[in-house]
Amino acid sequence: MLLASIDARSEDELLWLLRYKTRRRIILAIGDAGKISATALRDGLKISTGSLYYNLRQLRRFVTQDNDRNYMLTEEGLRVYRALKEKGTVSSSDLIGEKPPGKFMKVLQGIFFPLWLYSPLYERVGVTIILPVLSFILSSTLLIYSRHRTFLLHFYETTPNPLGIIGSHLLNTFILYGLITILSILLSGTLFRRSEGESLADRVRLIALASVQDELKFLLSLFVALLPLMFYPAILSVNKLFHLSIIPPKGTPLYYQVRDALLIIAQGISLPFLTALTAYGRRLSGTVAALVTLIVFFISYIFYQMLTIGAIT
Repeated sequence: MLLASIDARSEDELLWLLRYKTRRRIILAIGDAGKISATALRDGLKISTGSLYYNLRQLRRFVTQDNDRNYMLTEEGLRVYRALKEKGTVSSSDLIGEKPPGKFMKVLQGIFFPLWLYSPLYERVGVTIILPVLSFILSSTLLIYSRHRTFLLHFYETTPNPLGIIGSHLLNTFILYGLITILSILLSGTLFRRSEGESLADRVRLIALASVQDELKFLLSLFVALLPLMFYPAILSVNKLFHLSIIPPKGTPLYYQVRDALLIIAQGISLPFLTALTAYGRRLSGTVAALVTLIVFFISYIFYQMLTIGAIT
């Protein structure tokens, strides 16, 4: 068993810590050197002093200092270092001593829990900027052409007002950001697991609000995570552009059945992407992240029903 002494809380935090390339490099650099000064570590990794000390604080369970203030790995840090040297990463199966999943299961995990998407979004500046911008432009174009607005994970027909639709999409992304952040903090249980001398703010920062840079990355990544949801306006736009008659005449019973079916498909595609982002960006296990996403969907559904009933009456 690779890390049998690590409890469930540590398992989740470790998996989050090692999703960041800089932290993996720090553990590998210290492990390779045995002992190393902060200056040598900073120069070797070519990162800023602020970034170095911030990441070292996050890795405090796995990195310690000797009497000369040189950095070295703890016993748990050494086990992580060996796993990184052998395989390049540490998975949950390593932490609990289970047999790693086979190739088929890895493919399924990649589809239904696509953490692979967010590593480049968080670690490569160009991808962090370009991919969200392209996602936002494509989403806005589809919403404008199909004349729909978003609220959480549902759509509403609207008047052809491009600026209003774009503004609504931006506002909806900020609302989702706030809702996911609050739910992640509450459902993680981190507020109730404070150790001696640890403030409430310290516990919150383990989940969210650790740095402006990380929060901006999470917000931008939301545009990418919401792109699969645009399957719904995409079908509406294609149907409208090419006169395919995919959508039955409005007002007929079949119209509402087809509309709801397309919406369910779009939501079903988007939920795994949103869950993976919540797990990656909010340092949560897959189970807690899925719970956060399902609550967001439930809230979205309640508002959708309320607004739909209100429009009918």
